[in-house]
Amino acid sequence: MIRRAVLAGSPATGSVTGYNANHAVLERLLDKARVPGWTKATVVEGGEGSRAHSRKVAGAATDVKADLLHITNQHHAHLVPRASDVPVVVSVHDLFDFRPRSMEAGDVAVPLGDRNPSTTRAEEIHGTRVGMGRADLLLCASEMTLADAESLFPDTRAVVVRDSIDEEHWDPIANQRPRELLGGHDEEGKCLIVSVGGQDPRWRNQFVSRVMGMIPEEVSRDIHLIRIGVEMLDREQIAAAYQNAEAMLYPGVSVGFHCPPAEAMAAGCPVLASDLPTHDELLPADCLLPATDPDAWVSEIVAIHSDWRRAGGVLRHVDERLVAHAASTSGRNAHGEVLGRAYDSCFADN
Repeated sequence: MIRRAVLAGSPATGSVTGYNANHAVLERLLDKARVPGWTKATVVEGGEGSRAHSRKVAGAATDVKADLLHITNQHHAHLVPRASDVPVVVSVHDLFDFRPRSMEAGDVAVPLGDRNPSTTRAEEIHGTRVGMGRADLLLCASEMTLADAESLFPDTRAVVVRDSIDEEHWDPIANQRPRELLGGHDEEGKCLIVSVGGQDPRWRNQFVSRVMGMIPEEVSRDIHLIRIGVEMLDREQIAAAYQNAEAMLYPGVSVGFHCPPAEAMAAGCPVLASDLPTHDELLPADCLLPATDPDAWVSEIVAIHSDWRRAGGVLRHVDERLVAHAASTSGRNAHGEVLGRAYDSCFADN
C-alpha cells in the first residue's frame, strides 16, 4: 500500500534560515520514490496571509485525502493544526533558541541560540514551541536535537531522521571535476589541502592557522591550503577542491543544515575532523582527532604530505570506503528509507 504525504511550509517572509532547503530535499525524495511506501500528495507553500495559510495547511490533508501532514521547517511549526485527522510530523534541526547555551569547542566557546530575542522573535519561538507540542512526531536531525526534544517535549514522540547530502553531485567517479577548475585559488604542483569555514567561532579558523603554523617548514612549503568560506568558491569549485585535495580539515562543529565533512567524504576526500558534535554520529572513528591537540593534527598532515611526496605528487586514489560510508549514513536513499520508517511509525498501532 502506498500512503500519501502533504508537505507544508509557511509564507515566505525573507531568509529565515537555511533550513528552508530541507523542504526541497523532502519533495525530491518523495517525487523520486526514495521514501519506501510513500509518495507526495501535494505541497502547501506560502503566498497568502498567515491566517489564510494556516487554515489552508490545516485542511490540506483532508482536501486531498492524504495520510500524513509534514511541516518541513521547524520555524513553521506554528502551522501544526490544533486538531488534525491525520498524523502531523515536524522536521527539527536544532532547538538552541528554546534552550540557549554555549558549546565548548576546543579553544573557543560557541554560542548557540538567541539569548536575547526581540519581542517579535520571542513570539515566533513561543508559537513554534506550542506547535511542536501539538505534533505527533518530531523528526530530529541529530542525537543532540533528539535529546533536547525529549526533554522539552516529553509528550511528543521524537526520532532521529538525519539530513542528507546530494552524493551524486559530489561523486568523484561519475561527476569528476578537474583541478584546473580552481583557477587562481590553487597553486600548481603543491599538495592541496582544504578547510571549511568563515569567521563564525564555530568554524575554529584560528585553530587551523595555529596548526598550519606548527608544520615544519620543509613540509609547509609543499602545501597549498584553500580555506573554503574565507575564499569564495562556487559549488563546482568546492566539488573540485574536495575531489582533488589530499585531505579536508574540519576542526569546528557541525550543528547546521549542511555537514561539510560528509560532503567531502562523498567526494572521496580523506577527512580530519574534530571529535566535536555531531561528527561522532556521522564520521568513521579514524577521521576524528582531539579538538584541543594541535600536535595530533600536525602529525596527520605531515603523514599525508609524506604519502603525497612518496606518490610523486600525483592525485591520491579515491577513498571508496569514505564514499560508501557517506552514502550509507548521509545519502539521499538512506535519508528516504529512514524517513519512510518514521512516517510508518505514526501508524504502528493501526
